[in-house]
Amino acid sequence: MININFDNINDDLVYDAFGVEGNESDALNDSYLELFELIGKDAMLKLFKHFRGDKIDCPMRLYSPEFIADLAKPVADRRERAKIARAGGYSAKVIEGILNKRKKENEVD
Repeated sequence: MININFDNINDDLVYDAFGVEGNESDALNDSYLELFELIGKDAMLKLFKHFRGDKIDCPMRLYSPEFIADLAKPVADRRERAKIARAGGYSAKVIEGILNKRKKENEVD
């Protein structure tokens, strides 16, 4: 018998009441099962609580190009800038383009 106090309900209580622990592969939707396997129960439930119903888009790059440009700006050697750009997932051309655009904007001001 499932015993849930509907006056004080949360996702952890429902997870326990439904006996999901150890039966995740049968109980969870595929997307949540994959999250459970990657990041564990607590993080999966946190994502469910905050993002359920939303489509989450995970960009190919973790860092913004502006952030990478800020890191590369003080480096004078173009080869070293290119290494920073590649480490951040960008081409040197993209980062140089951002830096040149900023330089032109600063000259106008």
